[in-house]
Amino acid sequence: MITDLTPSDPLGQKLCELFPYRWLAIQGSTEDASNPNWQTIGHTEKGPGKFPLRQRTLWAMWEDPAQLVGVRFDDMTAYGLIDVDRLSQFHSATGIKAICEALETIGIVRVVLVRSSFSGGIHIYLPLPEPVKTFDLAAAIKYALESQEIHLAPGQVEAFPNCKSFGRSWLNEFTQYNAHRLPLQPGSGSVLLNQDFQPDGANLQSFFWRWDYAQRLQDMEMLTEAMRYGRDQHRKRRKIKHGPTDTWKADLELDIREGWTGRGQTNYLLKQIACYGRVFEGLAGYELAEFVERTAVTRPGYLEHCDHRHEIDSRARAWARAAEKYYWPLASTPTRTSETYSINDERSEDAIARIKRAVLTLASTGELPEIVHQRAKKICELARTSAQTLYKYLNLWHPSQWCVIVHPASDTADPPPKSDHSADPPKTLQDGLLHTTQKNMKGEPVEIPLKKTFTLASGGSEGGLGGERGFPQGEKS
Repeated sequence: MITDLTPSDPLGQKLCELFPYRWLAIQGSTEDASNPNWQTIGHTEKGPGKFPLRQRTLWAMWEDPAQLVGVRFDDMTAYGLIDVDRLSQFHSATGIKAICEALETIGIVRVVLVRSSFSGGIHIYLPLPEPVKTFDLAAAIKYALESQEIHLAPGQVEAFPNCKSFGRSWLNEFTQYNAHRLPLQPGSGSVLLNQDFQPDGANLQSFFWRWDYAQRLQDMEMLTEAMRYGRDQHRKRRKIKHGPTDTWKADLELDIREGWTGRGQTNYLLKQIACYGRVFEGLAGYELAEFVERTAVTRPGYLEHCDHRHEIDSRARAWARAAEKYYWPLASTPTRTSETYSINDERSEDAIARIKRAVLTLASTGELPEIVHQRAKKICELARTSAQTLYKYLNLWHPSQWCVIVHPASDTADPPPKSDHSADPPKTLQDGLLHTTQKNMKGEPVEIPLKKTFTLASGGSEGGLGGERGFPQGEKS
């Protein structure tokens, strides 16, 4: 593993700390201030580069007066930026103050003003004391400005990060946030601005002082609430804009993208992933199950909140089978039958397999009791199943309904005499414990909403869910 060494200059170290995301960075030239000819570093016709810009490389490019360098945003960010173009109607003291007043409504009460280049544009940096979700910050900034009639548009006012459209990251499709140039680069014409919007030098250390001071003054409680509101507003707008199928797809993609945010969400998320893979990817069988598992394990919060990591493969297969029975690819002929599929089928099959293995293991070692309640207890302990489950499958273990066929090559001894206790009625285990294997460590039934979801009326010819409650899959939006 190659270590990303930091610059030896403390100023370079601080710069890399403030702007940490260096994938698909951009570079330009200082020859023409009006046309830097920006290009994405490492990007070719075959795709983006495989490595981010190194910290020392970033600092060297920043110091070079002949070139410009810029960066993008990751999923989390500790700053924002507003770019006011020189020809914008807000490129004035009054316009900048209006923008700053709009930002104060979401808790950003202190900013750092920088002239971006010789062209005269203004960059308004919004330092934050802690990282926040990048998209939520983008939405909060957007709606804070729009509520004050400051509309985002190229050549007027632009916000970084932007409210980007999302690629399907679980399919390795990524949409990057827009990139912005770094401040105060030599030869770029970038300088600090004072509160009167006049040039105030290009000292990088002064920029850092102002940055740290602004961080401490932000109202994060107000900003957190504004980000929640902005995210919700953006979702509502998308729903109004798109048709039913697009809305359904957007909602599924949103759930999949955000992943786990707490415990008890595994079954819901696996259902959403399976539904998306079946309807919008047209997957079936092994491919659908593999899609569900691969997508689930790469979602945010999976390691922290998913309690079923030890059995995620079987859960993925179960939900894939369920989705395949109750959904069909978009614009294809509905394939649902009147059969009702229960997610508990997977658990039943697993229980049967464990009981069979336990019985055969005990029989082969001569440790299978003849007394019914003793036999039941032994099997429950080995199979890690409950007595209630065990008595559903008497034919698998009960002396009156089951027998061991001894292989002559392995055991020539006479079978033991039949015990008088073989006809004992079933007895409940005294401890009444629910035993589980490593595969099901929670030790209690999981309440799964699939049965309710998958018992809708069948026979409908429109929509992935069938009937009047579905979506119009028969036509493309």
